[in-house]
Amino acid sequence: MRLLLRAPTVLIIVTLLNTAVFGLPRAFAAEVPEIGKAVMIKNKVTAEADEKPRSLVRGESVHQNEIVITEKSASAEIELRDNTKLAVGPSARIVLDKFVYDAGAERGSIAINMTKGAFRFITGASPKAAYEIKTPTVVLAVRGTVFDVYVDDEGETVVLLHEGEVDMCAAPGSCRRHNKVGHIVRVGVDRIITEPLLWTGSLMKGLAIGTVFPFVGKKLVIDPVRRLSQGSLRTGGPVVRSIAKTPARAVRGVGRTLRKFRPRW
Repeated sequence: MRLLLRAPTVLIIVTLLNTAVFGLPRAFAAEVPEIGKAVMIKNKVTAEADEKPRSLVRGESVHQNEIVITEKSASAEIELRDNTKLAVGPSARIVLDKFVYDAGAERGSIAINMTKGAFRFITGASPKAAYEIKTPTVVLAVRGTVFDVYVDDEGETVVLLHEGEVDMCAAPGSCRRHNKVGHIVRVGVDRIITEPLLWTGSLMKGLAIGTVFPFVGKKLVIDPVRRLSQGSLRTGGPVVRSIAKTPARAVRGVGRTLRKFRPRW
C-alpha cells in the first residue's frame, strides 16, 4: 500500500531534518558569546565548537571557544570586538580561547592559541597586558604590535615583527624581547629562542618564504598596508614607508614586563 504524505507533513519532516543536520552548530553559536566577525573568507574555512563544524562565511560572527580551520588554499580575516585583527593563512588552525572586553573599564582578557599555520596579528583597543597568545612552544606578550607567526607541524614557531615589540617566553626564565622590525625570531621544539634573524632557505626546514609568511607584501582587508617584502626579509632592506615613519615607542625593561606577565604552562 502506497503511503501518501500531505504537503504540511512533508514540510514538517524537511524542517526537522534541516534542524537535525544544520541546527546544532548554529544553536551553539547563539549560546556562546559573539567575539567578532569574519571580514574576509577565501575558499573553505570552518569554525568548530564541541566537535560541531560549520562553514564560516564573510560577515558571519565568530564565538568564544571556537576553532577556526582553513583548508590548503583557504584564508580568513577576522576582526574582534575590541578591534584586534587576525589573518589566518592556508592549512591553519587557531583557537579563540577567551575574549573579555570592557571598553568603559579599559580592561579585558584575550587568549588565542595558534596551533598550526601562518597568521598575522594586530593589537586592538584592549590593554596590552590583556593579551595571551600561545603556540605549542612559546607564549607571546604584545606591546602595541603587528607581527606574523608561523607554526609548523611539530610546533616550531617563528615570529616576524612588523611594528612594536613582542615579549617571547618559551619556558619560565627563558624569555626574550623581539623589537627588531623586519627580522625573525625562531623558537624550536627544544624551546631555545634565537637572536633576530634574516630569512634563509633553511630557516624552517626548507619551506618556502611564501608558505611561512603568506601575508608579507600584500594588502589585507584588516591591514591595507604592504608590510615588508620577501626581498627585505632576505637582505634586511628598508621597511615600507608607513612603518618607517611610525614613532618609536618608549623601551622599558624586560624584567618589568615579565613580572606582570606570568605564562601558564
